[in-house]
Amino acid sequence: MRSRLVALVCALTLGLAACKPGAPAAPAAPTPTLTPNAAASAAAAQELFKSLKLQTSLSDTANAMIDSEISRNPGLTPYREVMVTWLKKYMTWEKMEPELVRMYTDTFTEAELKQMAVFYASPAGQKSLEKLPEMMQRTAMAGARLSQEHQDELRTAMAAKSEELKAAAAAGGKAPGGKAPAPGGKPPARPAPAPNQPPQ
Repeated sequence: MRSRLVALVCALTLGLAACKPGAPAAPAAPTPTLTPNAAASAAAAQELFKSLKLQTSLSDTANAMIDSEISRNPGLTPYREVMVTWLKKYMTWEKMEPELVRMYTDTFTEAELKQMAVFYASPAGQKSLEKLPEMMQRTAMAGARLSQEHQDELRTAMAAKSEELKAAAAAGGKAPGGKAPAPGGKPPARPAPAPNQPPQ
C-alpha cells in the first residue's frame, strides 16, 4: 500500500516517467529571462488567472485530484488527509504560477489571454465558471441516457469480441481463421470482401 501511495502522489505531481525506480530527479525548471513581448504575455496570463480565480481554487483542485484517485482506488480512503496535506504542502501557488504562466503563454497569444481575461471577469464569464462543472456533469448524464437504449448492441458486440479472443487463444495464439499473427505481433490484414458479400 505504501508503494502505491508513493506512486500516486508522484504521478499527481511529477508525472509517471519521473517516478520509475532509478529515474533521475526531475531538474528544476530554469527561470527564463523574459523579453518585453514575453513579459507582456506573462502579465496577460496573470490577469487571466485573477479572472479565473485560480489561486483561490488551487485548494479545491488538490482535493479534487485526490478524490478522483480515491474513487478509482477506494483502498486509499484512509490515507486521504495525508495525501491532501502532502499535496497542498508542495502544490502551492508560488510553485504552480510559473508553470501555469508557461503553459498559457505557450498556448495562447497575448491578445487571446487579454480577451479571455475580459470575458471571465464579466458577469457572464463568472457565471460560466460557476456553472461549467454542473454543465459537464449534465452532459455526461445526457450521454449516458442517450446511449442506454443501445446497451444491448454493445453487449452483443463485446460478447462477439470475447468469443473471437477465446478462439484465438484456443488456437495457440493464432488469429481467427487459423492464420498466425504477422511479425511484430499484429494479426494479418484480411482481404476486402467481394462486392455484395458480407465481411468474414
